[in-house]
Amino acid sequence: MMRRLVELFQIGLFVAAAGLLLASSQRNSVVGTWKLNVEQSKYSSGAPPKSATRTVEEHENGIAVSYEYVESDGSTVKYGYAASFDGKDYPISGSGTNWREAMVGGAETISLRPSGSNAYAAVLKKTSNVVMTARVVVSKDGKVTTVTSNGADAKGQPTKTVSVWDKQ
Repeated sequence: MMRRLVELFQIGLFVAAAGLLLASSQRNSVVGTWKLNVEQSKYSSGAPPKSATRTVEEHENGIAVSYEYVESDGSTVKYGYAASFDGKDYPISGSGTNWREAMVGGAETISLRPSGSNAYAAVLKKTSNVVMTARVVVSKDGKVTTVTSNGADAKGQPTKTVSVWDKQ
């Protein structure tokens, strides 16, 4: 009986360690500076930006992400967040003209959770209602991140964006 409890405890420790290792490897694969590949990205509505930079840093039990876009009219939009991979809501902040509606569907918060090897899912909310979902996938070689976002525009029409980011 005691031996069985020790075995179960050891299995539990192994599973916990594997989970921490997985979360750590997911964070490490997304960490870095990324440039938007405008030609490979697809936008279902609106003009694509001229350029963009995505910076991802390790942050406590998650990541801190900042975006800087140069829009087609030359204006600059910045936003970002710091969040753990625990499914809890964390605030999104930013600057620039109409950044919240234009970039994150009006969202005030974001939650992250692991979603497979080298991938995670994001849920963006406004007043506790989901306004956008995203899946972030880092290529096996770690050189490209693809962010697929689904939401709705101001008229309630569905939108889909596939942004491709090259590691710098």
